[in-house]
Amino acid sequence: MSFALFRLTRAFGLRPVLGAVALSAATLLPPAFAQTAPSFIAGPDDLMRVLPAQLLPALQAPCHGVKVAAPAWPAQLDASAALLVTLNQAAVPQQQAMLPRAMLCPAPSTLAAAWSRAADQAGNLVKLDFPGAPSLVSGASFVGPQGSRVLLVNRSAQAVRVKLGTWVSKDARLDQYTQSGSAASPPSIRHLRRALGAEDADGVLLPPMSLSVIG
Repeated sequence: MSFALFRLTRAFGLRPVLGAVALSAATLLPPAFAQTAPSFIAGPDDLMRVLPAQLLPALQAPCHGVKVAAPAWPAQLDASAALLVTLNQAAVPQQQAMLPRAMLCPAPSTLAAAWSRAADQAGNLVKLDFPGAPSLVSGASFVGPQGSRVLLVNRSAQAVRVKLGTWVSKDARLDQYTQSGSAASPPSIRHLRRALGAEDADGVLLPPMSLSVIG
């Protein structure tokens, strides 16, 4: 057991972790919760899709003059999961190949950052399936000249582990977003950023109500 995990256990695993960047995803949850998370293997859907060219520019468009309040975090996760479904089509209507404007402003937006990183330099998308996983777990691999980056959405109330195999390299980076305990508006989002390590050998832990980009 790492020193950080030992200290977290001594604190009953319920105290918020402020230095999350330096810790593993498992330490963001009570140890027992993380250890009992079911594990699922990511597999490809039937087809590789062409990623619409307008997706990335739409994510990076300036917010000057746009006065909107970011929706609640669950609504942002729902919109991300819906966009994954939309992108898994042979032809995506231009007006549908983007997140709602309210999700991207005011800048900097969590979703804009996450989706931009996943889609950067990607030209294709492969929907990923997780046999046996809760229906609220969804994801896709964004494929480009430098390899694959995976975006995963866990809208369920339980933590799960996902084994990604060759969908990501061993030196991949994890960017993971979860809402903090406050009910602030716009929602306060915690961002964990770290390299994959030994703690991910049995799968990357997806906390409840989280968005993750790995690659």
